[in-house]
Amino acid sequence: MTQNFSTMFPIQDSISICLVVLVLVLFVPVLCKRIRFPQIAGLIVAGLIAGPGLCGILQQTDVLDFFSHIGLLFIMFFAGLEIDLEEMKRNRVWGAVFGILTFALPWTLCYLACTMILGLPHPFASVMGCIMGSHTLVSYPVISRYGLGRRQSVTISVSGALVAILLALIIYAVGNPAGGSEGHGLILLLIETALYIAAVIFFYPRIALLYFHSVTNSFSHFLFIMIMLALSCTAASMIGLDAIIGAFLAGIVLNRYIPKSSPLMNRLDFVGNTLFVPVFLLNTGMMINLPAALQSWDVIYIFLALFLTGTAAKWLAALVVQKANGFGRDDRLLVFGLSSSHAAGALAIAMGAFSYGTISDNALSATVLIVLFTCILSNVITEKGAQDLHQNTQSDEPAATGRQLVMLTGSNTLQALMDTTLTLRHRDDAQTVGLYVTISGEHAPKYMQDGRGRLEEAARIAASADIPFTTQNRLGNNIIDSIVHAVNEFEAGTLVMGLPLRHSIDLPYFESLIHPLTDRIHSQIILQRMAIPMNTIRRTAVLVPGPVIQDDAFEKSMESVFSISMAIGCAFEFYGKEQAIAAVRGTGLNFSSGRVTYNEVSETADMHWVISGLHSDHLLIIIGTRESESHASRAFLHLYERIHMPETEFSTMLIFPPAHTLKGSTDQSVRTERDFLKMLRM
Repeated sequence: MTQNFSTMFPIQDSISICLVVLVLVLFVPVLCKRIRFPQIAGLIVAGLIAGPGLCGILQQTDVLDFFSHIGLLFIMFFAGLEIDLEEMKRNRVWGAVFGILTFALPWTLCYLACTMILGLPHPFASVMGCIMGSHTLVSYPVISRYGLGRRQSVTISVSGALVAILLALIIYAVGNPAGGSEGHGLILLLIETALYIAAVIFFYPRIALLYFHSVTNSFSHFLFIMIMLALSCTAASMIGLDAIIGAFLAGIVLNRYIPKSSPLMNRLDFVGNTLFVPVFLLNTGMMINLPAALQSWDVIYIFLALFLTGTAAKWLAALVVQKANGFGRDDRLLVFGLSSSHAAGALAIAMGAFSYGTISDNALSATVLIVLFTCILSNVITEKGAQDLHQNTQSDEPAATGRQLVMLTGSNTLQALMDTTLTLRHRDDAQTVGLYVTISGEHAPKYMQDGRGRLEEAARIAASADIPFTTQNRLGNNIIDSIVHAVNEFEAGTLVMGLPLRHSIDLPYFESLIHPLTDRIHSQIILQRMAIPMNTIRRTAVLVPGPVIQDDAFEKSMESVFSISMAIGCAFEFYGKEQAIAAVRGTGLNFSSGRVTYNEVSETADMHWVISGLHSDHLLIIIGTRESESHASRAFLHLYERIHMPETEFSTMLIFPPAHTLKGSTDQSVRTERDFLKMLRM
């Protein structure tokens, strides 16, 4: 019986291996949360325990290696997706400086430790310096979980990681006896790298624009992004670079075409962080044979010398960046935590050097220990810094706006309306409500059936983005009354509607629909007409007509513009009088997802000139006003008439800030009617 039990492990059956892996992926994070241990480090330890080094329940297989490799690529891809491109441009110098520091300092100290303290040969010391100089962003999922991907310290850290990896590969290639110590080989590698990066930067945005313009199926979008990711990684491998460089570069280039709150991003996040990344972490632990690594004191000496000097050098590089940029303690923890871990890349360099006889088996075992302890240290440090930063910055984030109500009409505008609704939604908001209104009449049953189908489609879009969504298919005698009833019933903080197409609208539309809604609804109202998908817009002009007062209502509308700017990531241009521009600046919002300019214009005619310069891939946002007799209202009406002229091909969005609650007979009757319905339901 004992013999039969011992033959069960390691598990050979693929289905059983899958079962054990899924159980570990599901329950290890739950256990780590209970004992307050970093989840990522917990998965690595779980892989160490279940792997061949200790319990021997699992062994490395081709399938696990494949999933693990894809998981590492996803980590680097997400790092590129979540980085703020404009922040990266502004900090490109410090990103490069940190990359050089975080490679050169560990490489130098580890080289000296190997040669002067351990008495090891120079090629050996150079390889170990490359291992400690480079790093893998193992702890980046912690950054994603806390939503800190756009922070300056994170941007510098991620940019520096790419520089450090490139330097490690180049130095290793120069000293690699198989390929590449000759000068012309290194020059060829640098030329191929430059051509590869230029090709991805030039072709990828154009291919993405063409595809997103012509295909609207969100499931196809997911496959397209995966193909682009695989293509970039394959091209990087073909010229001798690590595939993770290709994944990171693809993430940077495709950044603005994948809005963070979109169903596409949710699908990528689900596939990557639910399966591939956890398997990578488990597999990293399984690669570590702890008993074998601890059999020799030489292994311990090499490990301690490299771990202490390399980690101290990483901390010193993080300290330099902190002091030079005026960061706080928590930002330094992020920089240090992200740059201190070594994983698959370190093992790949070590095993390659071992196969050529450059390093000994003791050095390979020491590298295994370095991977284990640096991964745990990295995740503990990053978790601590991210948790403290998240608590300190929560008060600076835009406040939740309560429920959102999206008014659905034609099927050709449904996707655009849902994209805007999901973009504006704060993560702490309550559920989103989809409303479809049918006017009573002979054909009402047919229209209600159409509305049911559109509401189901909207619910599917919301579900794919993991957003709570409620549908309301209503029959009414008056469209205005039905919308007002729904907004009041659900206490919606924002109403999102579609503007009719330009060729089907007449100017009385403002007086017959928009003005009654702004008069009777106190919530924020957003009306839009999108000519192209939101993620393909190249420039946005925001017009703020007339003098404005910087109050809570105006700041709420600017928070909506801020959310749109962060999702689109294109150039944003504000136009208005001096007081209006001052009010926009006074909100303190950092529209950092794209280039931002503030332009003072004195007359409405100047805004007409701005409109005349917009193209089909541009978005016009006009901040409306509810005061019908004011100068700002008259200026808005002039602009409103202009956007419906035949030659306007651009996308349009009207934003009416919320109004202060007014006591009027109309709203009082609605409130009374609502209370009466509540009494009937009791």
